[in-house]
Amino acid sequence: MRDIVYNVFDIISYFVQGMLLVTLLKEAQPHFPFKKYHSAAILLGQYVAVQIFLHYSVFIKSLLYGKSMVMNNSRQSILPVLISMLVICVAGIFLFNESRLKIIYYVVTFYSVMELLKFAIYPLFLWLLTKLVDLNQYLFLDRQMYGETMFFEVNSGIEMFWNLSYVLVLLVFTYRIIVWMKKYLEMKENYENSQLIFVLFPSVTGLLLCLMIRSMMFSMEDNDIHSLFDSRPEMNLMVPCTSLLCIVMIIFTAKMLHKLIVESNQKIEISIYQEWIREMEQHIGDIENLYAGIRGMKHDMKNYIADMEALMQEETGNPTAFRQYLDSLQASVEQLDMKYNTGNPVTDVIMQRYVQLAKNYDIAFQADFLFPSSMNMDAFDLSIIINNALNNALEACRRQKEGRKFIELSAYRRQNMFFIIVKNSFDGKLVRSRSDGRLLTTKPDSKNHGLGLRNIEVCAEKYYGKTEVTVRENEFELAVMLQERIE
Repeated sequence: MRDIVYNVFDIISYFVQGMLLVTLLKEAQPHFPFKKYHSAAILLGQYVAVQIFLHYSVFIKSLLYGKSMVMNNSRQSILPVLISMLVICVAGIFLFNESRLKIIYYVVTFYSVMELLKFAIYPLFLWLLTKLVDLNQYLFLDRQMYGETMFFEVNSGIEMFWNLSYVLVLLVFTYRIIVWMKKYLEMKENYENSQLIFVLFPSVTGLLLCLMIRSMMFSMEDNDIHSLFDSRPEMNLMVPCTSLLCIVMIIFTAKMLHKLIVESNQKIEISIYQEWIREMEQHIGDIENLYAGIRGMKHDMKNYIADMEALMQEETGNPTAFRQYLDSLQASVEQLDMKYNTGNPVTDVIMQRYVQLAKNYDIAFQADFLFPSSMNMDAFDLSIIINNALNNALEACRRQKEGRKFIELSAYRRQNMFFIIVKNSFDGKLVRSRSDGRLLTTKPDSKNHGLGLRNIEVCAEKYYGKTEVTVRENEFELAVMLQERIE
């Protein structure tokens, strides 16, 4: 009966541990077309199955502990921990569509925290167990309050209470630390590999410390147990303090990385706002040039009329000179003409600018864009999206050394959704981040460039939308989906 109770308790404990692991990985995106809870349920089942297999399988126990299938020293407990962690790492990488290093960090940190907490609270609970057993012996031997049968039953109850309370305290503290970890590190955040290695280092250090303690914690010789905590009493203080220090370092590095990322995001936001201001100044400059040209044409119109009257009144008549004068006048007017009428003056100016730039660089430019005036969308936000998308397309075409160069802009509406598609030719060379697959700038000055796509993403998020990149041989396509905001 006692063994059954312990077995049931162990399985429940494995289940709760698996739930804590799933909580840590809750925000991870599933790798296959599963829902999040499907992948989480599979990982939970995997964790429980691995623990049961490692601790109850006759084959594994005989393989690890020999024919006796009994652990003779604590060193033999190292391999099950490593096997379990390795299997869960592989399962996490297989189930979730996140970077491998990120999954490894979360799994290793979970195992490290569990192991560190075990050794942090173990000496205290060992002292508690000793005191309870001594009290039972005092009541049985000195006070003779009950008989031998009752003595062994009380000892068994003390042992069961000790195991139950030890595991409960362990799970509660593990849960609290996981909550703190999730406060500082978010699964959806795009971390660089160097950042993940930085926060992984304390977790690996703590895990190695625990494995070292396991290797010498106890051994059995001639049916006598030799404990590290008995032979070296100072370890009752050193081991918990060192374990707690490692846990603090794990949390501290996570908090430090969170702070660095927040500051980095703030710098990026400042750069984006500066870019927006620069674009606004550029739009204002384009509009001022347009109106300056119109004012100049208005100012010179009287002189043009006088000149035409003079040419018409010449006695000899010179139709060729008159035609040349009209052609030059028409060319001046065409410079102020908007080739694309999008329905909004801001986007008209952007189109006009890129039409001229594309012409200067011998790039075929085609646009089918109408401003969605019936939708609740800011013209300035759309101008940021279009300007950055066309600027990136223009830069890509300029780097192209052979083949046809082209830029195509199109837009359409589907109910309350507005789609902007920009296609362009490019040289087929893309640089992606190893950690999250995001596109990186190919410009030499990567600190001051590469904000174009980020600007577009920020504006898309403002309208509950997203961006999607598609590459087909030497054609690059950027699709921006925007949703009408209801205010």
